[in-house]
Amino acid sequence: MEPKIYPTIMRVFSSLLLVLSFQVSFACGWSVSPETSRLALFKAQRNGFFKLTPFYYSADYYYSTNTVSDVDHELNCLEWKKKLGNTIDPKDVHVILYETDSEQFETAFETKSLKKVFAKNTFIEALSLSKNKAFLNYILFAKKLEYNSNTDVKWESWDKVSYNSQDHKLADLEDFEKKIKSAKDALLKQRYAFLILRYSFYAQDKEEVIRLYDTYFAENKNTILEPWALYYKALCIDNFPLQNYLLSKVFATCEEKSFAVLQHYNWKLTQETLALAQNDEERSVILAIESFRNPAPDLKTIEAVYKLSPNSVNLSFLIGREINKLEDWIFTPQYTNNGSPSVVFDGTIWYDDYAKAREENLNKDILHLRALEYFLISIREQTSGEQKDYVTAAIAQLCFMDDQIDEGKKYTNMISAKANASIQMQKNIQLALVSLKQDNLKEEQVQNQLFKYFDSVESLVETDNGLFKNLYSLYRIASADFAKKDDRVTAGLLMMKSDQKNGGEYSVYNNPYFYSYIGYFDSTATVEDIDQLIALQQKEDKTPFEKYICSGTIAPNVNYYKDLKGTIAFRNNNLELAYETFSSMPKDFWDKNYAFADNLNENPFTPKILQKDKERKFDYRFNKAEFIAKLIQLKKQNTASGNLQLAHAYFNVSYLGNSWMMVAYDWTSGESYVDYVYGDNSENEKTYQKGNYYSLTMAKMYYEKALKMSINNNEKALASLMIFECNYYNHYANIVSAEEEAKNPFRAGQELVNFYSVYKTTPTFNKYNCPLLQSFIN
Repeated sequence: MEPKIYPTIMRVFSSLLLVLSFQVSFACGWSVSPETSRLALFKAQRNGFFKLTPFYYSADYYYSTNTVSDVDHELNCLEWKKKLGNTIDPKDVHVILYETDSEQFETAFETKSLKKVFAKNTFIEALSLSKNKAFLNYILFAKKLEYNSNTDVKWESWDKVSYNSQDHKLADLEDFEKKIKSAKDALLKQRYAFLILRYSFYAQDKEEVIRLYDTYFAENKNTILEPWALYYKALCIDNFPLQNYLLSKVFATCEEKSFAVLQHYNWKLTQETLALAQNDEERSVILAIESFRNPAPDLKTIEAVYKLSPNSVNLSFLIGREINKLEDWIFTPQYTNNGSPSVVFDGTIWYDDYAKAREENLNKDILHLRALEYFLISIREQTSGEQKDYVTAAIAQLCFMDDQIDEGKKYTNMISAKANASIQMQKNIQLALVSLKQDNLKEEQVQNQLFKYFDSVESLVETDNGLFKNLYSLYRIASADFAKKDDRVTAGLLMMKSDQKNGGEYSVYNNPYFYSYIGYFDSTATVEDIDQLIALQQKEDKTPFEKYICSGTIAPNVNYYKDLKGTIAFRNNNLELAYETFSSMPKDFWDKNYAFADNLNENPFTPKILQKDKERKFDYRFNKAEFIAKLIQLKKQNTASGNLQLAHAYFNVSYLGNSWMMVAYDWTSGESYVDYVYGDNSENEKTYQKGNYYSLTMAKMYYEKALKMSINNNEKALASLMIFECNYYNHYANIVSAEEEAKNPFRAGQELVNFYSVYKTTPTFNKYNCPLLQSFIN
């Protein structure tokens, strides 16, 4: 792990840099994308949501999806089956139309080996019949045209085709109109027309596209080709409101083109577009399209769509989208480290008084939440079937977000047992929320029931990767609820579960290593918590809940936890417990694990701050147990020289020293990748060893004891010089601006005066004397 930089800017004089050879650098920070950190618990779906997937609320321009609807493909294949006979398997039609490139098909045709190349393909068998010769010729022509068209676009879809040959045979592209007129079958006539229409579109012949649609499709819409053709016609019309209207008709009747429609839709022409609509259903589609891209509160549109089409899938989708907005605005700041929603509007300024702005925004969001909740309650009884279950689940989710747990439980229980799998999943999420808020989380029965709720969602992830976001959010909230019950072990493991589910964005969990197993406990756990963690790791008869939270999160090596326990004890100045813990570990543990060997490799009893680079040696074999044992021995001796060694040791276990990894697992906390995952630990670091990690309190205490007890001027000189260093770095660690420095300038104390007077004849003075250092007392 790379060292992290504490965000307080530390001003260090260049003169002292020359004297003490100490350097400070600055970090730029690290973060994940806003969409990665966004929380979302509500993902209930209705049949028909799939085409709307790109329009889920997202911090990205569009919601990311790796799946594309093939409903239009299936409809096209069914049209061929209907035409050529029920013996045809639509899957065989799909193979020829969408999985076979044109060269392969044409070669098989010319070599009269279609039946051999596509053996047992029922579509090819039907096309090979003499009575279907015209249909075979059409497929052949389409494939040839496909070869010569844009290779990124298929003849009846948007899919890419792979070509393996460099030697093309040009298709016959002339006399298109003749082919249409010579076709005796209505299906062939229209399909030839579509091929030519699409070809004309890419040839930028807008008038021909419009003519072909109006001639062959406007009065014959009982085919999937019609909305495809209408899409091309719409893009050839210069009247933008009319273009919008036609695109909305494509959107309503065609799954495949939904994303393309919104890419080409002309915004801010709502009223002009609505004026062209012929009925309420068309108006509802137009309003829905306008809202699918709106990141702001939009209850007004939801109410309008309900009045026009109360049972529409688009209405349900807009309700879910509105809930996801509220989850982002309310939950994301509450449960993530970045402290703000994933979507922040341009011009939003929080920096003057972030706490005030956050409170004001939260109050507005809660009011919006309640208005949406009241509206849904008012329409619930007028809905039916799947829509009613969906609205009920939505109401329950809003109740939970507003801490109306009993009310949320009531509506959750109203969800029908016959609701679809997605709504049932949402019900289990909501039942988990009830349990987290109301039940005794320490009871085994409650925990195992939680596991069942979690597992029910996990089982659906295999078929819908989009649910990773829901698990990420649910486990993050569950972690916070267990933390409120002072169960930091379960809270930490659930937090790790949460990050594992976050779309794989946290690469630490794709390749777990030492710190990924202890990171969450490093900043929050007590030694008692680590004892519980060790007991859980070694427990053989784990409960179902324990098995689940430990899966992929528990450390494979119990010594990871022992090292953390000993480190926490050392931070708390409990040397006896630290020694006991470290002594129970393998002696070579720090040679083989994490980055210990790279950072614990110098003599901890020689102050790093006084060494020049060429004097430093990195061959020291560090054993934590032996180090602690020596500290205990030196404390018992309580001699001047012993206290001087103790002072050096405590200086070196501070962030300025060569043994800081005795106390921390990364140099200093700030804005880094590790901080984003595990949280900024800088406030805790300030408390390590009574402030020694940053403020050198214990080091200074032992230097002062050594100075007071020693009768050796050389020891006194070294103690005096190091007291000055402690004061100097402690002062500038808290100065963040030139103005503050001017108000509170650093002044050297009596210890540096004595260094240049009382002790100026000592070997220590001769070794470290420097005019730049002397300038502090002039």
